[in-house]
Amino acid sequence: MDLRAWDFEKNGSVDLSGEWTFFKNSLIAPGSITDTAGGHHVSVPGLWSRYPVDGLKMTPRGYATYHLVVHLPEGNPVLGLFCEGQGSAYALYVNGRLKGRNGVVGQDRQSMIPDKKPQTIFFKPDSRQINIVMQISNFHHRKGGFRNELLLGLSQPVHEFQMNNWFVEVFSIGLLFVMGFYHLFIFAFRTKNRPPLYFAMVCWLWAVRLVVLNQNTFLFIQPVLTWGAALKIEYFTFYIAPVVFCLFAQSLYPKDLHRLFKWVVVGLGLFFTGFLLFADPFFLSRTVTLYQVVIMIQIVYYLYFLSRIVMAKRQGAPYIAVAFIITFATVIVEALYFQDILLYGKIAHYGFLAFIFIQAILLASLLSKAFFRVKVLSGELEGVNRQLVESEKKYREIFDNSKDIIFTAGMDAQIRDVNPACKEILGYDKKEIQDKNRLDGILGSLVKSRLQSDLSDQGQFKNVELTLKRKDGKRIDALMSASYRYDNNGRPIGVQGSVRDITSRKQAETERMRAMEFKQIAITDPLTNIYNRRFFFEVLKKEISRAKRNTTFLSVILMDADYFKHINDQYGHLAGDQVLVGLADLCLKNLRKTDILARFGGEEFVVLMPETKAASSLKKADQLREMIAQKTMAVVEGEKLTLTVSMGIATFHPDNPITINDLLEQADLALYRSKEAGRNTVTAWEA
Repeated sequence: MDLRAWDFEKNGSVDLSGEWTFFKNSLIAPGSITDTAGGHHVSVPGLWSRYPVDGLKMTPRGYATYHLVVHLPEGNPVLGLFCEGQGSAYALYVNGRLKGRNGVVGQDRQSMIPDKKPQTIFFKPDSRQINIVMQISNFHHRKGGFRNELLLGLSQPVHEFQMNNWFVEVFSIGLLFVMGFYHLFIFAFRTKNRPPLYFAMVCWLWAVRLVVLNQNTFLFIQPVLTWGAALKIEYFTFYIAPVVFCLFAQSLYPKDLHRLFKWVVVGLGLFFTGFLLFADPFFLSRTVTLYQVVIMIQIVYYLYFLSRIVMAKRQGAPYIAVAFIITFATVIVEALYFQDILLYGKIAHYGFLAFIFIQAILLASLLSKAFFRVKVLSGELEGVNRQLVESEKKYREIFDNSKDIIFTAGMDAQIRDVNPACKEILGYDKKEIQDKNRLDGILGSLVKSRLQSDLSDQGQFKNVELTLKRKDGKRIDALMSASYRYDNNGRPIGVQGSVRDITSRKQAETERMRAMEFKQIAITDPLTNIYNRRFFFEVLKKEISRAKRNTTFLSVILMDADYFKHINDQYGHLAGDQVLVGLADLCLKNLRKTDILARFGGEEFVVLMPETKAASSLKKADQLREMIAQKTMAVVEGEKLTLTVSMGIATFHPDNPITINDLLEQADLALYRSKEAGRNTVTAWEA
C-alpha cells in the first residue's frame, strides 16, 4: 500500500483494507517473509472460508498469516494502529516486532486461546516502509479470518478514535441501564401496569449485549471473564430479547397481538436459550443465522400488528409504530452486516436508543394528558365533594327530622344508628334500642326470624305490615322496609331500613270501612243484596233531572212475581226467599251496567234504564221474562221451583216530561194490565 503522498495531519487516518498476502494454514514468523512466494492476494477484511485458494475454500477452523507492506510519507512521527479484533485470536507484528495480540494463536483447538478486545498499538517507524504481519487462528467460531479492518494514523487521532468509540458505547450502556431502572420504578408504583417492567428488561438486555459486543467493555472491567463466557452472554441477550420484546408489545395492546404468536416467540426464545447452556461455542455460533431468520419472520408479523393498532387508533399507536419500524430497520441492517452482506451495519443499538427516545416522548405525552385529566378530575371531584357535603347535610336533616324511624343495623341485627323518631314512635331512645335483645321484644322472635329470612333470600323487603310493641306495652301498627348495604366488592356489610307508624291510618281505614258498611246497608236490600226502594228513588230523581237537561229518554220496568203467595204457602217463606234471591241474581247478570235494579217491596222489583226508549226497554223486558220462566230459582226437597213474572213499562219522554210519581203510576198501570192479560206478560203503558 503506497501512502507516500498521504498527509496524515490533513487527511486523517487510513483504513488498511485492500489486498494482503495470505498464507493458508501457515503461521510464518515475520522475518521469514521475504517475498510473496507461496502466498495469495486476498481482500481484507474478509472471511478465509470465502477465499478460493488453490481452487478450494478453507473451513472456518484453521490458521493463517496475512502480510502487508506499507510505504509511508516522509518523516517518522509516532503512529497508531487500531485493531477492533479478529477471529478468534491474533498476533500483530510491525517490522518484525510483536506489537499486539488477542488470546493465543495456535495450530489446533487445544493450543489456541480465543479472545477479543479492541486495542490501539503505538510505534515509531525507523524507515519509510513498514511490514505488517497478522497471524490469526480460529477453532471456536463459525467465522474465521481477518474480520475487521485496521486503522493507521497518527497516534493521537487513532487513540481518540478508540476513546470516542468507547465513550459512545459506555454512554449508550449507561443510558440503557438508567432508562431500565426508570421504567422499573414506574412499574414499582403501579405493578398492574406491566409494559414498564418489560421495557426495563429490554433496556437491560440491550445494555448487556453492548457490554460484551463491540468494544467489549465488560472484558476490560472483568478481565477474568473468558471469551467463551462473553460469547454466551452475547447470544443469551440475542435469544431472549425478542421474547421480552414480544411480552412488551403484548402488554401494550393485548387485544391486537395474537396469543399464539406470543407463545411461539416465547417457546423459540426459551428453546434457543436453553440450547446455549450446553452447546459448544463453535456450534453455537452457527445457530445465529437460523435465529436471525426467525426474527425476520417475527418482524413481518409485527408490521401487520402495527397496521392493526394504527387503524384501530389505539392510544399511542403512531409513536409505537414509528419506534418499532426504526428498531426493526436497524436490526435488519445489523443482521445483514453480521452475515457479511453489508460492510457497515453495527447500528441496532442506535435504533434502540431512538426507540427509547420515542418511548420517552410517548410517556411525556401520556403523563401530560394524565396530568390534564387529573386536573379536570380534581375540579370535578371538588364539585362532587361539595355536593356530597350538601347531600350529607340534607340527609342529616331528613334523618333527624323524619317522622318515620330510619335505622341502620349490622349483619348481626344489632341496631347501629337510629333517628329521634324512634323515641316518639316506640318510646326507646338510641342507646336503649341498641340493646342486642331489644328487637325480640319489639317484633317478637318469630316475626324477627321471618324478616331475617326474607332479607337473606331477596336482599330486601318492602312495606311489610307489622304490629310492634312500644316501651309502655301498647301495640301499634307499622310498615317496615329494609335492604342490605353493600361494600365496593358487592358483599353485604349491614342493613338499612325504615319504620312508619300507621296506627292512625289503620284506625281511619277501619272507621271508613264501617261507614261504608253502614252506607251499603242503608241503600241495599238485606235479602237480595240489590238496591232498596229508598236508593232507587234517589237515583231516579237524578236520572230524570239529567234526562230533562240532556233531552234523553228514560224507561222504568216494574215486575211482580206471579202467584208468589202460592210458593210461600206451599214451600214456606225460606223457599220464597231463595226464589227472590235467584230472581235478583238472574236480572243483575242480564242487565246493563248502567241499569239500576232494586227491590220495590215484597215480590216486586223495579229496573231503571237510563237513555232507553220504550221499544228497547220492551224488548229487554220480554227477554228477561223468557229467561225467568225457564230458570230454576230454587230446589226444595228435590223439587225445582220456577216462577213467571208480569212486567209493566213506562217511559219518560223529553218532549212530554212527567213527574216521578206519574212515571211510576204509569208503570204500575201497565203491570196491572199484564196481570189482567193472564200474567207472564210484558205491557208498555200507553195513554
